[in-house]
Amino acid sequence: MRKLFNVVATLAVVLGTGAGHGAGMTLDVLPNWVGAGVGVTTEWAGAKDTAVALAPGGRVQFSEHRFVEVYGPFLNVNLLNVQGWEFGPSVSYRFGRKDVEDPVVNRLPAINGGVEAGGFGGYTYINTTGVPWRVRTGVSVLTAVGGDTTGTHVTPYASFWMPLSPTVFVGVGGGFTWSSSSFMQQRFGVTPAASAASGLPVYSANSGVRQVYAWPAVIVRLSDHWYGGAGAFYQRLTEDAANSPIVTQRGDRNQWTVGAGIGYGW
Repeated sequence: MRKLFNVVATLAVVLGTGAGHGAGMTLDVLPNWVGAGVGVTTEWAGAKDTAVALAPGGRVQFSEHRFVEVYGPFLNVNLLNVQGWEFGPSVSYRFGRKDVEDPVVNRLPAINGGVEAGGFGGYTYINTTGVPWRVRTGVSVLTAVGGDTTGTHVTPYASFWMPLSPTVFVGVGGGFTWSSSSFMQQRFGVTPAASAASGLPVYSANSGVRQVYAWPAVIVRLSDHWYGGAGAFYQRLTEDAANSPIVTQRGDRNQWTVGAGIGYGW
């Protein structure tokens, strides 16, 4: 069962690393593993057009409880050597918005990708008697440090995993993301110049809860070391993000990522 927990993180997280960004899908503290997933996600935050995305994952434990984990464009390092508790730095790459399929959105100013950095902290409770279910809660804080991204994001998250049998594991999770005004304006605002170029109305986006999200996933053990999984990541844009004309006229406030993956644990 311990190896099964390895690949839960690999497969479930890589399913949601497109538009969702993996902050809410960081999962259980586990031993070493590598894996990858493929899925369909929205082309940009708020889009209705979709694209195929690939994402790697991996985790290396360098002491009893300390570890480094990679979920697609995210990297977390747990510095605490304490059972259950997690705290450490995070780095991520946030994709931009340019050369998109929608001709109107494509006339908005191009946004290149950039690097965000910050940290995460949380606690995992593991039930060690009977069915080995676990609950993980935490919060991730990221802010722009380089490239064309901007702003700060705070994401509280929670997840629950339990086995249905020795070979099948299911999980659910959710959370929300608060984003600062600079990010909201860059991704969802429409300046007078952008309005003249695209035909969309002028719009100012302020800070607030940008999205709420939820996800289910299932993992199946294929052999002693190999596992397969599938899942979905649902985001609903809220407040100024949902009310932006970029979303109401050209996109969709309901955002989906679905996919499958394979992983190797040892």
